[in-house]
Amino acid sequence: MGHSMRALTSLIPNLRRDLVFPTGGALVLFGLLVSGGLTYSALVGGSADKLITAMLIDAVMVVGLQIYIGNTGVLSFGHIGFGAIAGYAFAVFAIDPLQKSTVIFDAPWGLNEVQYSPLASGLIAVIVTVIVAIVVGLGLARSGAQSGAVAATVITLALLFVTHAVAVNWYELTGGDRAGLSFAVGATLQSRWPIYLTLALSLILARVFTRSRSGRLAQAAREDNLAARAMGIDPKVQQMIALLASVMVVAVAASLRVYNLGNITPRFFFFDYTLVTLVMLIVGGRNSVTGAMLGVVVMTAGRELTRRVAGDGYELFGLGLDGAPLDWLFREGLSDIFLGLAMLGFMIFRPRGLLNDWELDQWLYRRFAPTSGPGGDGDGTRVPAEAADATLTGSVQPMALLEATGLTVNFGGFRALDNASITVNQGEVVGLIGPNGAGKTTLVNVITGMVDHSSGRFRLTDNGNSVDLTSAPSYVIARTGLVRTFQNLRLFSDLTVEENVEAARLMALAHLRSDGRHAGGGAMSRLERMPSIDTLLRETELEAFRHRRAAELDYGNSRRLELARAAATGPRFILLDEPTSGMSDAESLTMVERVRRVADLIRAGVLVIDHDLAFITGICDRIYCLDQGAIIADGDPAEIQANEMVQAAYLGSAG
Repeated sequence: MGHSMRALTSLIPNLRRDLVFPTGGALVLFGLLVSGGLTYSALVGGSADKLITAMLIDAVMVVGLQIYIGNTGVLSFGHIGFGAIAGYAFAVFAIDPLQKSTVIFDAPWGLNEVQYSPLASGLIAVIVTVIVAIVVGLGLARSGAQSGAVAATVITLALLFVTHAVAVNWYELTGGDRAGLSFAVGATLQSRWPIYLTLALSLILARVFTRSRSGRLAQAAREDNLAARAMGIDPKVQQMIALLASVMVVAVAASLRVYNLGNITPRFFFFDYTLVTLVMLIVGGRNSVTGAMLGVVVMTAGRELTRRVAGDGYELFGLGLDGAPLDWLFREGLSDIFLGLAMLGFMIFRPRGLLNDWELDQWLYRRFAPTSGPGGDGDGTRVPAEAADATLTGSVQPMALLEATGLTVNFGGFRALDNASITVNQGEVVGLIGPNGAGKTTLVNVITGMVDHSSGRFRLTDNGNSVDLTSAPSYVIARTGLVRTFQNLRLFSDLTVEENVEAARLMALAHLRSDGRHAGGGAMSRLERMPSIDTLLRETELEAFRHRRAAELDYGNSRRLELARAAATGPRFILLDEPTSGMSDAESLTMVERVRRVADLIRAGVLVIDHDLAFITGICDRIYCLDQGAIIADGDPAEIQANEMVQAAYLGSAG
């Protein structure tokens, strides 16, 4: 039981905040949507019943879109293509062979002769669609899919057109563009209960996924792909998980849509439906499940209203709206004009939608849940016993060593690094100085796997184990205990201060839990020195800002947040790229103290780049000086200040 709870906690950081409240919030959303629909249906009557059924199915589809688009930031035009695959798979397996014999009598693999129950057919549709999604997901991974990446959007758009072309032309299986596939009269969906159940479960899945470890890491990569990899996050893995969860929901929604309508043709899941569902998501707010549901309601109501207004003889509040003066507007197609204007207007004037990332359950949590007590990571986040603060353990661990030798980097004909070598011991602060263009940031970029080098090697030795990192990708290097900050701020802007730190810590905990089964004491020693989120926020004086978005912080607090986020992984070494750039003298002195205290807290070595000599000499035990890509001097601060080559190259005088 204890092992199961620890495993669950590693997936859901805080069971109450990230599981109980999201589940409850999802059920409240479900209740509001269904009760509102039933009330409208009872008041209006007529075709309103069909409208509400279609709206609820659209809501499931939009939830599926939100799981992927909202968490990864990758705009997908292809999810309705996944819906087409699922819809046809469901129809082929659920329709009576007698019905199929008139349209697809020569279907391949004898599919015209098989029939399963709607439930079994839906499961088959999900399985088939997920298999396709795995293939597409691998293609997205190879394209380097990330938030705003054009390649990913083009790939998903291509999927939409391919599925449509196959549906139109593979008439032996799909019935083609004219006939399609149809259920027998009376064999279609006769009750809303499957829709209710699917909607409730999809809302719960979407909210729990958003608050889960995978959802948090996907959101971190959405905000800043490069910074996420520097914290040890592999965006491809998180995007694949989000894609598969999303596609499962989309597949079920598509099956319900086909089952409800009673037939399917290629146009059912093509560009029109893609635009409808995407606009619903955009209007409400793509980063919010609550917003997605609001967008479904707003757009369903708007499209229905414009459809009615455009009809002949329609009256609103007793006033006839049709007539010569308005004939140019109130005509067939007004609902499509409304759809286009809504998408255009929101993309220009409110691209984050009506609610941005506001969630009902998080509002309820902040309003009604008690604040964190002793041993909690803010908001009640549990601190695993094995991850207690290093200052409380008092254990002595073997010293670690970061060593880079002979690093050379050529950018075309320019040599940025020339046989540069440095070493950093655990527990010491090492400075790296030099004039602009000397190669300081390039050296850090090479060591953290973000720039390729022509020659040389670098390794990290920890707990007696030496790991060659020369060819490792950046997220693997970070997982070994080597993390960094950036010269230009790279925070997860839309996440809160606490969520920034928690994302890094979740990645480290997840990796160490899996690695600890075969890493022995090495994994445990890192867990022992991994501070709680409360401790890090206190040491960096960010407690008062923990629920504020990172984008709202001033420059000094943003720099301290970068430091806290890097330290949250419990690294052996932190590489700081100009942490006092743009700061006043007083802020620089404060930063010296913060770096020292955080480094001592986690017992980490520090390599720091800075132009501020007062900062460097005040914080460093040893200093390297780079000039034109080569190390020209190294020693303690006094030796570096007295070195004539340093004075000539860096200070601009010969002494």
